[in-house]
Amino acid sequence: MQSVAERIAARVAREGAIPFAVFMAEALYGEGGYYRRERWPVGAGGDFVTGPALSPLLARATARLLARLDGRLGRPAELLEVGYGDGAHLAEIARSAAAGRRLRGVDRAGRPLPPPVQSLPDLSVLAAGEIEGVILSCELFDALPVHRLVGTDEGVEELWVVAAPGGGFAWQRRPLSDPRLRELVERAGATLAPEQVADLSLDWEPLYRELAARLGRGLLVTFDYGFAGRRLYDARIRRHGTLACHRRHRLHRDALAVPGEQDLTAHVDFDLLRRSGEEEGLVTVGLVSQALWLAACGLFSDLAGAPPARRHEAMALLDPEGMGSEIRVLVQARGVDVAGLFDLPLGAPHPVA
Repeated sequence: MQSVAERIAARVAREGAIPFAVFMAEALYGEGGYYRRERWPVGAGGDFVTGPALSPLLARATARLLARLDGRLGRPAELLEVGYGDGAHLAEIARSAAAGRRLRGVDRAGRPLPPPVQSLPDLSVLAAGEIEGVILSCELFDALPVHRLVGTDEGVEELWVVAAPGGGFAWQRRPLSDPRLRELVERAGATLAPEQVADLSLDWEPLYRELAARLGRGLLVTFDYGFAGRRLYDARIRRHGTLACHRRHRLHRDALAVPGEQDLTAHVDFDLLRRSGEEEGLVTVGLVSQALWLAACGLFSDLAGAPPARRHEAMALLDPEGMGSEIRVLVQARGVDVAGLFDLPLGAPHPVA
């Protein structure tokens, strides 16, 4: 069987230059790709860690939120997790809050989930407004394929992937691969300075709208790395875009190396997501740091009398120099009163923008 690198190289030889979004999709989600390998790459023994992989405390915060929503909905709040990975978050919720509660997950790789959690093949099996409870994703949008755009004196061009003379892959500047990219740049308000790079995904808004459409009553909760647009495209601090690679717990920027063997990720434009949800009828509750979100969901009640190891996990989740502040949580609602739902207010306009 061809490796991921061999398959991409054969495609480039056959078709010529390809957009980086095509390269990224194949590297992450193609046959044998990074997220479809037998060995799950997230965790202490993998390439990077996420909140659910680090500690069950995040799942317990979600379980507590579901329990609080029960009274607002007049029924057990259900949970749909999109992009559940190895299922650690859902498995912990199933252990602590499954009684009478529907728990479902959707993921491209479709790894098995423990009963009573149900794995869905895709979102199309859900009717509009079917979910009453919480739709949640954790570091899903930052793994969607991005196009690498570069500013010029005349407008915007794109960085494509070509074969390098000595083997492997290289960048080549070319016109935009899709006319929708120009519309996306305008919608994002991304005025790129000459030679400034920005990484944007044509999938961000459509997927977020699809999730919003599935929510009948409850909350749409999105954990991810990203910023409001004005910070994401600020040439003074984001001149080279946000595309990054993780391998063996080391961060680097060589996105064309070892396709299929390293994580590829780019920061999300939370303004695009927020506006998309509002256009689908959702009300924005807040955009906050992960640390504030966990505190608002009662994390500290789990730490009373907790052993030192659990307290260290909490410190990592709350770390103001790490994922505590770097991961943002966008919370939007439909058909549910959120007054008094959280231990701390989430309603300050873009407190971490």
